[in-house]
Amino acid sequence: MTVRAATTLAIALSIAVPAWLGAQAARPPGSVPEIFSATAQAKSAKGTASGALEVQMHRYTPEFDRKTVEEALRLGGYPRFLTALRNAPEVGQLTLAGGQPYPIRYARETLEGETRTIVIVTDRPVYFVGSARTDAKPRAGFEVAVVRLQVDGTGKGRGTMAGAARVRPDGNGGVLLDDYADELIAVTGITRKPAGQAQ
Repeated sequence: MTVRAATTLAIALSIAVPAWLGAQAARPPGSVPEIFSATAQAKSAKGTASGALEVQMHRYTPEFDRKTVEEALRLGGYPRFLTALRNAPEVGQLTLAGGQPYPIRYARETLEGETRTIVIVTDRPVYFVGSARTDAKPRAGFEVAVVRLQVDGTGKGRGTMAGAARVRPDGNGGVLLDDYADELIAVTGITRKPAGQAQ
């Protein structure tokens, strides 16, 4: 896929993926450290590829740092968002298919009923769908990865990942996701290790 095609596709994706970074009230702290294991499955014109996904959370982004990143996006758009994100403290790591770990610079956990929604953003892309490489390098503005996990009270669930993405404000206080791929990567079979087992 060319970058131009991906940019055109972003218009459709922005309708399907609304307001990821600020839709619900934040869950009180106390659930970290924790580790989530899952399978990531990506589809492209070349076929389907899958690999193990592990998310290690040391903590969730403190309110001050979270607001700094979100305000940078709202007031300065994607360029300022990237600067603020990369200056934010590392709060965890994401590993795909046993490869190199990617620092997580933004992590927000929200709670609705018994369902936890966890949104994380890395400061680099982790995978370009259509490429066999997981050591992805930025391409034409798709310089982060965004993962959304939804788990129940036992820590099991599913989610989605944009392995190479950019984000932008929707004009109503929310955030829209532009994905490099034709569709988001499916994250299935999520399980959570108890905090006492997280290293």
